[in-house]
Amino acid sequence: EIISRIRKAERAYFTLHKFFKSKLFSRRTKIRLYMTIIRPMVTYGCEIWPTTKQLEKRLLVFENKILRKICGPVFDSELNNWRRRKNTELREITEVPLLTSHIKCQRLKWFGHTMRKTETTNTRAVMEWQPTGKRPRGRPRKRWMDGIRKDLETLEVTNWEDGVQDRDYWRTVTVAAKILKEL
Repeated sequence: EIISRIRKAERAYFTLHKFFKSKLFSRRTKIRLYMTIIRPMVTYGCEIWPTTKQLEKRLLVFENKILRKICGPVFDSELNNWRRRKNTELREITEVPLLTSHIKCQRLKWFGHTMRKTETTNTRAVMEWQPTGKRPRGRPRKRWMDGIRKDLETLEVTNWEDGVQDRDYWRTVTVAAKILKEL
């Protein structure tokens, strides 16, 4: 699912790549174009993705590639040559929050929304369902709820069962998730 989302967003990017390379548009306009067209294509349905480190890295590579096109190269006077911008430079210039932080924030929002529903709704029942039987041999797959638990641990949210019911508190948790870079 995630890889197909990246491919669709790459197609959209390549249809608009003339705009991103153009000197006629300001950097701010290009960032707005990225945030309104391409990023939603990548993050569509991200609330239910069980992301791994490898997939997160792939998402960040995709985002950095586009941000590099938007910002362009920089002239290094010491080397007397053009060079690519570093990831930290991209973040400082564009002020775009990390794609992975955005995904985790959306996932926590969805989690809070679903946990506030009654226990009889289908989404809540599926979320709390525990399969019976034995797992296959080998390392267990990463589940969606494992990612939520890890994110809540990183944010140091201990009593999430009660915290989910308080919308204002949960909103502060999701905002903190967007701000935190190592999440």
